[in-house]
Amino acid sequence: MGAIIQGAGTSELRWDAQRLVICLPRQVFGAMWDTLVARLTEVWRSRAFIAWTRPAMTVGGSGPDAPRWKVHSLDVLSGLLFLLKVPANHELARLWAVIDWSAINGLCAPLYNNAHGGPHAWAPAQMIALLALMFLYRVPHETTLLCRVQENIVWCWFCGFALFGPWPDHSTLYTFRKRVGVELLEQVLTLAVCACIEAGLVANDLAHFDLTAVVASGHRWSPYERAVVLSKALIRYLELVWADQMPQKPFPEALRILAAEVALETLPHKALNDVAPERVAQSVADWDGQADPAQTAWQTTLEETVQEQLPAEDAPPLQSATIEQTKPWLSRVAKRIMEQLPHTRGDQDARVGRTTSYTWFCGYLLGFVVDGLHHIITAVAWGAGNIKQALLFRPAMEQHCQRVPGKPKGAAIDSAFDHPEVHAYLDQESIEGHVTSRNHAKPRDGGFGTDCLVWHPTKWEVYCPHETPLQSQDNGRSGRQSFVGTGCEQCELYARCYPSGGGEPKKFTLDPAHHRRWQQNREHCRTDAYKAAQKARFVEEGRFGLAKMNHGADKALYRSDEMNHIAGLMIATVMNWRILARHRLLPLNLGA
Repeated sequence: MGAIIQGAGTSELRWDAQRLVICLPRQVFGAMWDTLVARLTEVWRSRAFIAWTRPAMTVGGSGPDAPRWKVHSLDVLSGLLFLLKVPANHELARLWAVIDWSAINGLCAPLYNNAHGGPHAWAPAQMIALLALMFLYRVPHETTLLCRVQENIVWCWFCGFALFGPWPDHSTLYTFRKRVGVELLEQVLTLAVCACIEAGLVANDLAHFDLTAVVASGHRWSPYERAVVLSKALIRYLELVWADQMPQKPFPEALRILAAEVALETLPHKALNDVAPERVAQSVADWDGQADPAQTAWQTTLEETVQEQLPAEDAPPLQSATIEQTKPWLSRVAKRIMEQLPHTRGDQDARVGRTTSYTWFCGYLLGFVVDGLHHIITAVAWGAGNIKQALLFRPAMEQHCQRVPGKPKGAAIDSAFDHPEVHAYLDQESIEGHVTSRNHAKPRDGGFGTDCLVWHPTKWEVYCPHETPLQSQDNGRSGRQSFVGTGCEQCELYARCYPSGGGEPKKFTLDPAHHRRWQQNREHCRTDAYKAAQKARFVEEGRFGLAKMNHGADKALYRSDEMNHIAGLMIATVMNWRILARHRLLPLNLGA
C-alpha cells in the first residue's frame, strides 16, 4: 500500500513497502539548479557514481592478510546532498584533499588481525577523521563529537559516512585510541610533516621550541591535601615496617604524628607553615573512614607506591630508635614516595609544576618544534608538569631531525633552556643556539654573584669583578668547584661584593665548564643574529595561542599520560594540515 504527499508547486513524495520516490521540480533549487546539473553531469561522465558504493576512506589493503574494513554503500540521496551542501571551498573540503587517507589505513593495518575472521573494523582513516574534527573544532567530548557528526552534513561527508548511518559509538573511538597508541600517532604526524615538506613549506633554517602548560582534567590537590596524602602513605609504610618488626604489638600513635610532621617538612608551602602534625594525622583518619580503598583510584596508586618501597632493609628498629634516629630515614623515604604519588583526583599521571617562578599548575607540559618558514610543527614534546623543561629539548630536536632531512642551522629558545645539557646538544650537532640568557641567583646578602665573574679568553682562569684572579680550591664529584678571592682585604669593591663577609675572603662555587659556556651564550645574546632569531621566535609564540584558543591545548581531554599525549600529537597534526590546505588550493571532486 503506497501513499502520496503533494508539496508546493509540483513537488511530490511517494512511498510504498519497497521504495521512496521524491520528485523535485527545477523551481525548488532556484539559482542552484544550473550548478547541480553541471556537477551531476561531471560526476556521471567521470563514472564517479561507482565510487559511491565504496568510499575512498575505506579502501582496504592488498594481499590475503589485509584487514577488513566496514564498507557501507553510499546511497544516492546522501551523495546528492553532499554535492549540494558541501561547498568545494569549505575548509574541511580543502583539508580532506590534502590528507593521505590510504596511507593512514596502511599504517594502522598491522594492528588488526581480522583478515580471515572476526567482525569487520571501522577504517582507521575514518577514526582519524573523527579525532581531527574533535581537535580542529575543540569539541569537548567524544560523545558530543559523534552526536554532531550525525547532525552536520559536512562533518558526516568528511568522515566518509552516509547521512543515514551507520556510525561508530564512543567506545569505538576509545578502543581505537588504545589500539594505536602514541607511536602510531607519531607516524601520522610524520605523514603530515612530509606532505608539508613536499609542498615546500619547511625550510629547516631556523627552528623554534617552547612549552605550554596543559591543565589536567581532574581536581588538583591543595597543599594541605597533598600533605594528607603523603602522610597517609608514610603511615601505611610505617605500619608495614612495624608489622614486620613487631607483629604482636599495636602501632603507636607517636609514629602517626611523626609521619605527618615529616610530610609537612617534605612539602614546604606557606599555606602549611602553621599546620600542626596532629591535625594532618586526624585528617588521614577521617579520609580512611570516608572511602573504600579498593574503589578509589588514587588510594590504589598510593598502596602500589608504598609496596614498591618494601622491603625496608635500611629501617631502624622502630620500637627502640629515637625520633632523631628515625626522622632522617623517614624523610628519605618520603622524598622517594612523593615522586610517585598522584597530585590530583581523576588523572593519576598529572603532576604539579610551574611555567614561571610564580605560576603553578597541575597537569602536563606540551612542547612544539616549529619551523620558521610557514610555522609547521615538526615535533611534539610531552612530559609531566613537574619535569625540568630543559630535559625535553633534546628528544624534541631528535624527532625534528628524524622527520626533516638534515639539521636546522639555528634554534631559538627562551631562558628556560639556558641549560648545560641544551648547550651540549647544540654544540654536538653544530646547531647555532639563540638562547635567551638565564639570570644567576643572587647571594642572600645582596652581594655579587657568579654572573659578575669573568674568564680569561685563553687561560682556564676566572677573575672577580675587580679583575683579580681567584684561587681554585677543591673540586667536588659533581663538577662544581670553589674559587676564593685573593685580594679581598684591600679591594675597594669588598663592601658591595660581600656585605656579610666580615673581612673573610669571598668564595664563589660553580661548575667551570658550565659557567664559561653560560657566559659565552650571554655574549651571543648581544649579537644581531640572536636578536633577529628571537624576533622570529616571538612570531612562533602564536602557535601556542592558536593551539589553546582553537584546539583546546590548554585543557587535557583525557585522564592519562598516554591519551593526553595522543591529544597533543593530534593538535599538532591538524594545525599542520590546516596550513597545508591553505597553501595547496586543489580542485575537489566530491564524487571521487
